[in-house]
Amino acid sequence: MNTEKENILLQFMDSHPRHTKNIVTDAISSLIEKSVEMILLWRKENPNAEEADCISQCNLQMATCTAQSILSLAKGIHWGYHSTFLIDVHSCASLVRALYERAFIFRNIYVSTDNVLERDLLLYIWEIRGLNNRVNLKNVTESFRHIQLYDKNSVEELRRNLSDIVGCLDTTKSAREQISHAIKKNTSQLKGFKFVKDHERIIQFESISLEESPLYFFKDDNMRDCYTYLSLTSHPSYLGILQFGQRYKERDDEKELVHIYLSLTYHLLSELVLDFCKATTNAEKYYETLYPFTERYIIEKNNC
Repeated sequence: MNTEKENILLQFMDSHPRHTKNIVTDAISSLIEKSVEMILLWRKENPNAEEADCISQCNLQMATCTAQSILSLAKGIHWGYHSTFLIDVHSCASLVRALYERAFIFRNIYVSTDNVLERDLLLYIWEIRGLNNRVNLKNVTESFRHIQLYDKNSVEELRRNLSDIVGCLDTTKSAREQISHAIKKNTSQLKGFKFVKDHERIIQFESISLEESPLYFFKDDNMRDCYTYLSLTSHPSYLGILQFGQRYKERDDEKELVHIYLSLTYHLLSELVLDFCKATTNAEKYYETLYPFTERYIIEKNNC
């Protein structure tokens, strides 16, 4: 972004937080509306879509719901019997953090991979770690145990499928061992993964923590700590509690909402929508229709 124009924009946002909030809110609402229309049309046109594409549309569908919830919180509430108007930015932070994780994992699986085999490998590892959430539960009712057994069998089937995929990939021995370790690990920890290649051969299989994930979305180094900030604000830590009191004493909640939470929501939803169009079967044709409602278009139009 052009530095001079960026400074002018930031000054305007500081001086007119409510007006800016309305502008960004309208932009997000329009993008949600168009995205939902596209999702419903895609589902109608692709009734027999394969699993990966169905998961892709579910992910975007959930993202639009999360973004709509963020907009609801951004309206603020009248607190108690008094006329005190508050914006629950802590709950906003939790939702934006969830949206961030969804956008990162989707891009990692569907966009950063070079072919279907790599995509499916990351998709199945992600599925295994999701199923592990239920498989590893200890204090469950007897009626729930058949679900755990079904999930455990699903995990084993996914691991067998992954073994076939790994056998088809051109990898070094060390990279194959790293992939096998990720497949066998009995965890539900959310992570991204990166194929490091020498020409077309995979020489390393690196894990990407969520703290490192901003590299996938932001070219600006100043945004490197955005996920950590969202985590700090949404956790019941000492600083999180302390900042709650400071925020409402200083009344800077609306500025913070505009600068961080709504701006990030618009950015993440824009990226998710465009990534969906690029990575999902028969969805590329919607790209040009949705692009004018995204943040990328706004930046390009204003030559920022």
